[in-house]
Amino acid sequence: MDHGPDRCLVKRLTAEGKGAIGVLKVSGPRSLSVVSQVFRPHHGSSLAETPANRLRVGRIGAGLGDEVVVVWWGNPPEVEIQCHGGRAALALVHQALMDEAGQDAETMSTSASEQTIAEEAADDLMRAPTLRTASILLEQSQGALADCVRGLRAQLLQGDAQSIAVAQATLKRLLQRYELGKRLISGWKIVLAGRPNVGKSRLLNALAGYDRSIVAALEGTTRDIVSVQTAFDGWPVLLSDTAGLRESVDLIEAKGVSLAKESHERADLLLLLLDGSRPLTQEDRSLLSLHPSSLVIRTKSDQPQLWGESTAPALAISAETGDGIAALIRQISQKLVPDPPESGEPIPFRDSHRIWLQEALKILKAEGGVATSQILGAVRLG
Repeated sequence: MDHGPDRCLVKRLTAEGKGAIGVLKVSGPRSLSVVSQVFRPHHGSSLAETPANRLRVGRIGAGLGDEVVVVWWGNPPEVEIQCHGGRAALALVHQALMDEAGQDAETMSTSASEQTIAEEAADDLMRAPTLRTASILLEQSQGALADCVRGLRAQLLQGDAQSIAVAQATLKRLLQRYELGKRLISGWKIVLAGRPNVGKSRLLNALAGYDRSIVAALEGTTRDIVSVQTAFDGWPVLLSDTAGLRESVDLIEAKGVSLAKESHERADLLLLLLDGSRPLTQEDRSLLSLHPSSLVIRTKSDQPQLWGESTAPALAISAETGDGIAALIRQISQKLVPDPPESGEPIPFRDSHRIWLQEALKILKAEGGVATSQILGAVRLG
């Protein structure tokens, strides 16, 4: 990027999203004077009068501003500003810098295209919600995916039929693995569904490990969507309890049922609960037909069971006694990740990875190995 002699470049060094600390770097011939004008030190002289490489604490931004740590170095000088990591705090500091620099200011962010795979993984690692997903991202930051791409490029350049076939199979495998990789931070959405009073709220509490949802014998207690963040076998999930499915003249309950149906459509996995202490009803059978891919659970196994032998197969549990809960968690984990990755396995984890993998596979089929190797050569491996 070509900058004029008076350009002041403001660049964000930390990743987008939530974080404890945000870091901005200001560079260019005027960087020290610009930051010095907006920086209000708690004690002592201005930043411009401060020796290089000495940390200063103060505030930047309109009004009270945000408390920051500032240091400068080099010739021409560069200034690093550490502030709070929230978007509002970063925006406050950034705006003060841009206002002071005026028309000579320019903003640059570290975009995905500028980062290596290792840098992307390191950024995402800070936001990993579980130890298991953090371990996978750590392996990618240490070169698991980048090394795999290097191997692919070498195979494709060989050009023989066997090497091309192996490379094609690897590309397809990586695309399949993206379905796991894209969940390493966001996790999966699991929704509990069923008719009123089948035990959804009690099961949510049992799986969460504490009383998150209200449990009562009165049908229709749950009306809004009640959610909890948890993990099964190290895989992060958002577990949601929803209103019991039935027709209702109560406007609030009817709205809850409508919200429940919408959440069912968005779920990655639906847990369909049926009351084992009551005979299966036509409404239950309709739900089974409507959600054929759901994980079917027969609740209240601690009570006398009234299902016949011809009743649909289901996992029997009792949220009251805990019977069957461990088996249910195993089945949930298997549903979410039927083929867990091995240690050190390459896992694509960003949408940009999916895009260049798809493009490479497309080019491989149309133009061959050399052209595909060139596509992968544009990937920043680090």
